[in-house]
Amino acid sequence: MGFSELATGVYQLLTNPNVAFMLLVLGLWSAVFAIFVPGTGLPEASAVLCLALAAVGLVALPVNLLGLLLIALAMALAVVELKVQTHGALLLTSAFVMGLGALLLFRVGGPSTARISWLTVIGVPLVTSALFGLLITKALAAQRAPALQDLRRLIGARGVTRTPVQREGTVYVSGEEWSATAEAPIPPNTDVVVTERDGLTLKVTPTPK
Repeated sequence: MGFSELATGVYQLLTNPNVAFMLLVLGLWSAVFAIFVPGTGLPEASAVLCLALAAVGLVALPVNLLGLLLIALAMALAVVELKVQTHGALLLTSAFVMGLGALLLFRVGGPSTARISWLTVIGVPLVTSALFGLLITKALAAQRAPALQDLRRLIGARGVTRTPVQREGTVYVSGEEWSATAEAPIPPNTDVVVTERDGLTLKVTPTPK
């Protein structure tokens, strides 16, 4: 298979109404996830990639503006659900509105063969709404959870060096390995005590004999 045939096959795939709709929905959900749980980079990259690929199909296909607006409304309802926590009521409404938007997305005046299958219309909104709602709820709960360890209590804690420590090194303190620094070189397997903490780096000195 030559490059031109491969490019033609990819283009035909991206201009399939079902694929274009799924990429659009995945891109929008990724964008919502990136807004509520920023920092990892993966949702942001997924949103850009999926929306860019969806744009290929949406430009080539006869798109109904009302369908797009309904899908946007569905995303807005999902965001409100995540803000006010209606125990899934708005998220279910969002899935219904998104399915309605999918039905209308490629219905325009004049003859057109661009249609989304009923399986996609029903399945994609329900599955993606449930999945991303669960993921975002879990992620937000994890962000609100109290810290498992009070880092202030590390001052004065005792541990042992895993590697030589001076400008940098590794120590084992309070059941975890930490980056560490010291004013004077400390060999590995030496008992140490934490004197300061700078972020996730501990300053240590040898334990007094």
